[in-house]
Amino acid sequence: MSQNVIVVVVDALRADRVGAINRERDLTPNIDRLARNNGVIFKNAFACTNATDPSITTIHSGYDPSSTVIHHGPYVRDEEKQRAEAMTSVPEQLQDADIHTIATGRPLSRWHKAGFDQYPEPTFGRNRRRAIGERLETLHPRLRSLAGWLYERVSETTTSNETGDEIDNLLGRLDDGRQFYGFVHLMDTHAPYEPNEQLVDELLDRREYPQDDLSEFFAAHQENDHVREFIKEHTSSADYEYGVGRLIARYDATVIEADRKIGRLIDGLRERGRYEETTIIVTSDHGESLDEHGIFFDHHGLYDESIHVPLVISGPETQTARREEFVQLYDLAPTVLQLFDLTADNKIVGRPLQPLITDGDSWTDREYIVAREAHTQSRISIRTSSWKYINHIEDTVLERERGDSLHCGYCNCFHGAETELYDLNEDPDEKENIVENYPDIVTELEAKLDTYEGSLNYPDSTTETKVTYDNESEVMERLEDLGYR
Repeated sequence: MSQNVIVVVVDALRADRVGAINRERDLTPNIDRLARNNGVIFKNAFACTNATDPSITTIHSGYDPSSTVIHHGPYVRDEEKQRAEAMTSVPEQLQDADIHTIATGRPLSRWHKAGFDQYPEPTFGRNRRRAIGERLETLHPRLRSLAGWLYERVSETTTSNETGDEIDNLLGRLDDGRQFYGFVHLMDTHAPYEPNEQLVDELLDRREYPQDDLSEFFAAHQENDHVREFIKEHTSSADYEYGVGRLIARYDATVIEADRKIGRLIDGLRERGRYEETTIIVTSDHGESLDEHGIFFDHHGLYDESIHVPLVISGPETQTARREEFVQLYDLAPTVLQLFDLTADNKIVGRPLQPLITDGDSWTDREYIVAREAHTQSRISIRTSSWKYINHIEDTVLERERGDSLHCGYCNCFHGAETELYDLNEDPDEKENIVENYPDIVTELEAKLDTYEGSLNYPDSTTETKVTYDNESEVMERLEDLGYR
């Protein structure tokens, strides 16, 4: 039994940016030392979806998103909210067991808040900057990014309800010596990637990044709403001078900053004498596509860039190991509960990872993982060690709100055919769709998908009452501030 558990979610952190997974990277020395010191690194950990609302629900429930919440933000339906309210989340079970539950960082509120003794309040978004930027852009294309920068600086001096530093907020609540569960949601690596500029310059000096002309990039993607309305708004003159690669360097710099916060967390626990009694889990809710598959600086699409996530577990009960087995984020719920000697609902699909992090019982390998998306477009995928199959599925919510569930509502294009198949051994970057060449493989994978979906259970929801939340409008405004539409 672990005395305490902390789950750190680094929003939109790609697995290939973590040195413990990709040894060619040196951006995450603190995550890497967790993996080296009584840590287990999972090389094949995958999100169940690529949007935050359903992914965090999965982490704290153990259910597949299709069983609870699959949409994100304003597209979450009443029946999804009812299922979310019907389930008993990990924080709720821990709170019932008199374990101190603390959340810091990004506030999603609504059902995510249930079971936490302390939970951050959402701040009002700053989406008015978009209207200002659009007006100034008519005078000169680069004035839009200047407007955004000025608006941020003014907002910093006039907004009093922003949350403080995520790490200090958590550490400051541990002084009473109680057994605790901490959930830290870091937003450093989420677009618009706003790190210390010195870090960006240092990365550009020691690494090669593409220098494609940024003005030409924006001109070529005028039909891409996400690029035109959000990414362009957050570019600087230095970005224009260097090129598109500077946006990627900005992302890498935010990885360094998030990792430094995890280093401060480790050091703060040591200073308080709590490190040796605490299991730390570091992961992400989804990955991030930087320039792959025509998806720029966002996390839609079911390609590995957006669903392959880092997962490191380090604590008093873990052994230092590199695991190759398929695991998914729904496995974290029963794992956390078992660390506290509590039992998960037997209806969930997640399985405790204890056999993989200790010398305990054997683990039955998964043959495949399944992921689903239903925000910018609607698709489902099944991934084995050799194949990735992606299939469009109709979604009435997206068809009503966006007009189409195959056409991407962010990029205003089709990112792939209705069905896609990739040979991961020959084509690990998922560039060549060979779905027409292997009908037998497609049939086999579709059968496995049907079996998987047919095995899913749902929380017992006995109410059809409309679910409302007091601060839902503030949460939606904050999501828009982060580029969600």
